Amino acid sequence: MAAHPAAPTLTLIVDDVPTESVASIEAACAAQGVACAVLDVRDAPAVITPLPPGSALFRPATSFAAEQLEGQLFAPGVATFHRDDTHGPLRGCTLPTLTLERAGLPLPRGVWVHDPDRDRLRAQVAHVGGLPVVLKAGGGEGGVGVLRADSWAGLFGLVDYLHSQGTTPRLMAYVPDGVHWRLVVVGDAVVAAYPNPVAADDFRSQPSGDAADYTAAPDPEWAALAVEATQALGVAFGGVDLLVHPSGRAYLLECNFPCYYPQAQTVGGIDVAGPMVAWLAAKARRLRAG
Repeated sequence: MAAHPAAPTLTLIVDDVPTESVASIEAACAAQGVACAVLDVRDAPAVITPLPPGSALFRPATSFAAEQLEGQLFAPGVATFHRDDTHGPLRGCTLPTLTLERAGLPLPRGVWVHDPDRDRLRAQVAHVGGLPVVLKAGGGEGGVGVLRADSWAGLFGLVDYLHSQGTTPRLMAYVPDGVHWRLVVVGDAVVAAYPNPVAADDFRSQPSGDAADYTAAPDPEWAALAVEATQALGVAFGGVDLLVHPSGRAYLLECNFPCYYPQAQTVGGIDVAGPMVAWLAAKARRLRAG
C-alpha cells in the first residue's frame, strides 16, 4: 500500500538489530500506509538535523550510538514512545528500579549492595527474607547477570567478584516456584503476553516455544500492573517482566525499553508491530495537528 500524503514517515534506528524486528515494523508500515525509513547508525549523515514535526521515530537498537542518534533526530513535535512530547528521549529515566519502587509497584524486596562487608550483607539478606537470594548485576539478554546464591560462601564470593569488577549488584528476595511472564505494552494496553519457562538445570527462564502459551488477553491485574510500570517510567511501549507466585501474587521485575518485540509475533502469531506502528502514527498526526 502506498503511503498516504498525510501519513507520517517512521524513522527506525537500527544497529545490529534482529532482522525480524525490522521486517515486522516494515510490514506493519506497508499495511497501514506509513512510510518507513530504516536508518543504520553507520549510515547516519555527517551532520544530523532533527526530524520535522509530525514525523515518527523509534529506536529498537540498544547501543549508545543509537541512543545518541535518537536524541539528535528528536525535536518537539516528533512522535516517539516517550510520553513526554516536549523532551522525548532527552529526558530518560536513569534509575528505573528506584522509580518503579517509588511509584509503589510490587517489586520483590531488594537492596543495592554498595559494600561487600560481611555483617552488612547478613543484615541485607535478613531484610529480603533470608537465603537463597538473587543478585542482579546486569549483563544482557537471557538472564545474563542474574545470579542465585544459596549459601553464605557463595554469596560472599559472588559479591566480592562483582565489586572487584566495579559492579553494584541488587540483592533481591528469591521467589520459589514463581513463573516469569513477559507482557508487551503499547500505549495503555497489553497487546501480547507469554510465560518464560525455567530452563533445564537453571533457575532462569527462556521464552516459551509453544504457540499455545501466547495470549493477547492476559490476567487483567497483570495487564494493569504492566501498564502502570510503563507509565511510571514515562514510556508508552515496553516489555514488562512479572514473576507470578503460585498464590497468584505478581511481582514486577523490570520494564524493558526498548525490548525484543517480535517474539509473540513469530512464535505466537500475535500482531505486535501493527499496534506499535498504529500508535506512533496516531501520535504523529495529533502532534502535526497541534
